[in-house]
Amino acid sequence: MTRKKIKNWLPIEKFGMFLSILCAIHCLSLPLFLFFAPYFAASFAFDQTVEWILVASSFTLASYLLYSDFKKHRQIQPLILLVVAIFSKLIEILLHNNSINWLFGLSLGVFISLAYYINYRHKSTCRCKA
Repeated sequence: MTRKKIKNWLPIEKFGMFLSILCAIHCLSLPLFLFFAPYFAASFAFDQTVEWILVASSFTLASYLLYSDFKKHRQIQPLILLVVAIFSKLIEILLHNNSINWLFGLSLGVFISLAYYINYRHKSTCRCKA
């Protein structure tokens, strides 16, 4: 994706994409930090509160933006990816297996980021006036 295309995004869309990528990086880095640096495992970065703040803010923002764009353009794929991300988090909660939580967290961030990207691609090619 080129810089010019990203500049066309609304600031709130850029922030939503940033939160989703931050969530994916956070979850991907967790096993590495747990293995290499036990000090970081107890730090604030991997606290349950930080995780829930990231997840809740990412879901809330994505839900609002993707649903409002769905009402205008009737493009369902981003909403499907958001639902898959929500199910990923629900499965993580139900399994409650700490050794694979990072995998569900990573998939959550990736699915939400893909939803934003597909939504952006559709919006940039849509000719509607809505």
